[in-house]
Amino acid sequence: MSKLKTVGKSVNKADAFDKVTGRTKYVADMHFDHLLHSALLRSPHAHANIKSIDTSEAEAMPGVVAVVTHKDAPDIIFTLCGHPYPADDTPSDTYILNSRVRYVGEPVAAVAAETLEIARAALEKIKVEYEILPFYLEAEAALAEDAVELHSGTKNVTDSTGYEVGDVDSAFDDPELIVIEDTFETPIVTHCPIETHLSVVDIDSRGRLTFYVSNQVPNILRERLSRALGLPYYKIRIIKQPIGGAFGGKQEPVYEQINALLTLKANRPVLLELTREEELSSTRTRHGGSFSYKTAVTQEGEIVAREMSVVQNTGAYSSHGHCVVNCMAGQFPQLYPSPNYRFKGVTAYTNILIAGAMRAYGIPQYAASHEAHIDHIARTLGIDPLEYRKRYSYKLGDDIGDTGFQHYTCGLEELIEKASKKIGYDEFRQTDQNTDSNKRRGIGMALSSYASCVFTYSAEMSSATVTVHEDASATLTVGCIDSGQGSSTAMQQIASEELGIPVDWIHVYDGDTDLTPFDVGEYASRQTYIAGQATKKAAIKCREHILELAEKYYEVPASDLFTEGGDIYRHSTGEMLCHMKDVTFKSYYDLYTPESISHHASHAPNENVITYGVAFADVEVDMGTGQVEVKKLVTSLDCGKLINPLLAECQLLGGAVMSYGYGSMEEIKIDPKTGRVFNDNMLDYKIPTFADIPDLDGFFVETEDPTSAYGNKALGEPPNIAPAAAIHNAVYDATGVRVGAIPLTPERVYKALRRDRIKLSASANKAKA
Repeated sequence: MSKLKTVGKSVNKADAFDKVTGRTKYVADMHFDHLLHSALLRSPHAHANIKSIDTSEAEAMPGVVAVVTHKDAPDIIFTLCGHPYPADDTPSDTYILNSRVRYVGEPVAAVAAETLEIARAALEKIKVEYEILPFYLEAEAALAEDAVELHSGTKNVTDSTGYEVGDVDSAFDDPELIVIEDTFETPIVTHCPIETHLSVVDIDSRGRLTFYVSNQVPNILRERLSRALGLPYYKIRIIKQPIGGAFGGKQEPVYEQINALLTLKANRPVLLELTREEELSSTRTRHGGSFSYKTAVTQEGEIVAREMSVVQNTGAYSSHGHCVVNCMAGQFPQLYPSPNYRFKGVTAYTNILIAGAMRAYGIPQYAASHEAHIDHIARTLGIDPLEYRKRYSYKLGDDIGDTGFQHYTCGLEELIEKASKKIGYDEFRQTDQNTDSNKRRGIGMALSSYASCVFTYSAEMSSATVTVHEDASATLTVGCIDSGQGSSTAMQQIASEELGIPVDWIHVYDGDTDLTPFDVGEYASRQTYIAGQATKKAAIKCREHILELAEKYYEVPASDLFTEGGDIYRHSTGEMLCHMKDVTFKSYYDLYTPESISHHASHAPNENVITYGVAFADVEVDMGTGQVEVKKLVTSLDCGKLINPLLAECQLLGGAVMSYGYGSMEEIKIDPKTGRVFNDNMLDYKIPTFADIPDLDGFFVETEDPTSAYGNKALGEPPNIAPAAAIHNAVYDATGVRVGAIPLTPERVYKALRRDRIKLSASANKAKA
């Protein structure tokens, strides 16, 4: 690859200054004439039929403009999942408002009024009579034979997956092999964006709706809303405003469809903005799950057969549901090659808030559980966990079967080597760390793998249009949206690289279904891998057009010309031929043959590649209280070539902190008696603060992947995978006790330590007897 001028350089985010100075206009900052404010009446029951609903008193209140219930909603069932059509494994299982509620907090009515205070007061005037039904908070209970079906004909199964490669049972039955089994539990957690879910829906004189949203998938959102509302596409426009945090939680319609009903009834713009309590108790979560592993190994540790089973809780409606399990199924063969492996997964409906997409889409759950299993295997065999992974983790050329992924690069070995040195692994093992009888130190590690897009599982396509203006500045319109991670800046750099103009000459626009080209959305860490290719192609077309014009005007072969820094140079002499604007200006104002310089390109992949990660954690555990202190966290990735090292580092470290929270403290707690979320506030739902963050170190190993624009692979989600798993394994190393679940709260760790002491005591008493 020739020397890059812009790609690979640290460039500040294009929108950073506006954000830190308060100039950025989020949805809540926008002004609309005659704007109404809305509020939602929510079910107090986990499962019930609505026998009757009376809104007459609410409608009669001064200032109330519209009230909607399930009676006002179209009789159209649809899927919430924010995946491209047809999304076969995402069942249509909800209406905009349902006559049967399936979780505490499900909306049963909505009010639009002149003020938010009036809207909230009107909710108290709505009378609802319920027929209470049995409810199930755990997947296992919902899947019982005698359980009442939440959705008719489903037996409370959203979907299931199963496959086998080789002959797993023969290996498990082989007396020469050692078979090791484990179970693991992962929690329900929430995204906790700074900006809660909200939207403004406006309506024009022709009845066309414009949605101003904080959403990751504008085009998919339009498709879902079109189905749910029974409106044609041309009646719906989606405009994505700057997003104040998403992490997957805004990858589908959540409440936009209810807001649209209010707008259609009121014929005025309506703002629907959730409170923090509503955000925590009624939007989307990461799926909780129960995992089982069984592995057959030789005496030396070579993996002969593996089996993974997962039962996942998706909540009241499918949303992304079983797609998350299918993502785990795709990653299961990747990291630890074996000739025989089997996967079984089922996703269950339950009466809790809906689980959706969340950063890394099932792989944090898989990594936390499976990497704990790998540690157990290593320790059972008396092999150091680091050494075990060095021997048996994936290396280029290993046969892992036809998994749908290509393997051109793999930096795992270098990542393991460098990360182990940064954590001081060898020195730690050679030194007695446990001088305090009450506290124990330990080091743990974990590996991760993650795909760079959703091909071949789902439709993949991105588009870009580059327009070079008279002065050689450019406008880039892209379908891929920036949710805060800086993808627009990366696209700006890619366009700058190919056009040969400074980065700040380029302005990027995204997320308007009327004005920007099609893209399936911001998810699956696909932005630079897919949209980067579309941007590069469009920019190359513009550059070639400009050089052809230069040949026409200056009679120098285009093949002898190149662009750099906004100027045009000759290859043969190295001398500048002209300023680029001399060519572009003349092109637009040529008397006889004027030409605009604007080109469009799309990109759809025919391959998908893997990003690899390694994390180490150094922890101290108080054996008397179960308190875990993470002393140091080292996190690292092979995500190919870095487009912007500064922004890449922000993703790496930010993702590690998010994973630290997942492994250490975060969990949605639900009252088993009522189904209500206990901790629906930021006092009781714990996330890491700056004071909590451990000593954090991160680095990259840059490989050159041949399938992408510049050798880059997935970056956004992979940092969120391995650290939580490494922390769990570090606690295992410190205490010798496998907790078997996250988060590692003091209570959970203390109970595991106590359980282990009781076991040891019972064993000792038995031996004495």
